[in-house]
Amino acid sequence: MTSKEPSSELLRFLAEFYESRNLESTAGRLGKGTATCFRLLAQARAIFDDQLFVKSGRAMMPTPKMESLIHEIQEILRKIEQLSSPTVFSRKHLTQEFRIGCIDHAVIKFVVPALSNLFQQAPNIRISIIPIHEHFKWSLEKGNIDIVIYAPPNLKLKELGKNFHFKQFYSTNHLYCVRNSHPLALKLKAGKVIKKSDLKNFRFVAVKYGYSENKITPESSGFEDGDNIAFDTPYLLTVPHVLANSDFIGRLPETSASKLIGNLPLTVLPKDLVTEQPWSPVFLWHDRTHHEPAHQWFRSVLLEAAEKTMSRPLSSA
Repeated sequence: MTSKEPSSELLRFLAEFYESRNLESTAGRLGKGTATCFRLLAQARAIFDDQLFVKSGRAMMPTPKMESLIHEIQEILRKIEQLSSPTVFSRKHLTQEFRIGCIDHAVIKFVVPALSNLFQQAPNIRISIIPIHEHFKWSLEKGNIDIVIYAPPNLKLKELGKNFHFKQFYSTNHLYCVRNSHPLALKLKAGKVIKKSDLKNFRFVAVKYGYSENKITPESSGFEDGDNIAFDTPYLLTVPHVLANSDFIGRLPETSASKLIGNLPLTVLPKDLVTEQPWSPVFLWHDRTHHEPAHQWFRSVLLEAAEKTMSRPLSSA
């Protein structure tokens, strides 16, 4: 039984036969035997229920049916060739969307410094910021997110698996901040020494990485841990405003503290009160996009900007 669906081999034969109008010439161009071409012609006639070519002198002339088919056949063959041809990567003509999973401060810290370079090289791309879910690895695998900028204390890079790639950066120092009328701020202004033990008398604002309906834990908090947390949020930019309206203590990255505080009435406590730095920022992506030229370019621009804002990269895989 003859298949009713023409193969790419059959379509190429018809396109060549249409150009040459000679079966032997078509066989030579395609590198096939004359018998094979006779078989393809018979198959095509059965599929399209038409003679397709009729003898006229020494040539085989296309029928009206073949004339109506040829343009569509040529278009199908052109699309097949495009699928098998290597794509030439052009940043200028790139219209791709890149999805970054991160918290708000990471946009300011790592994405914004790269924007000018990104859109200067590829003016037609689109960048989407996606809130991080606790199942971010699944989102990377499925393509819902292309790259994650992450910094939780519970991220075990060695356990991610061979399908994940990352670059880790050294963390900047962090500082405790309180509002100007906070007891610790008043003590500091009075010239008194603030000890680590003094912090235990107050509750904290905590930042959690990744959307979750579960209660914040030491593993999901990027800042202070324990039962002394009074307010937790996935948005670092909200922390200074919470501090300005409470007697809570919050931790901010030193390199960004002045920008985050702005004109708010906040006091920065002495650096030595932060005895342990909680985490280092990590750029994380899946093997799905690791070798794709557009994504390689996009990551390289992001990472180059990140290396300028951080001291230096810590590790990569």
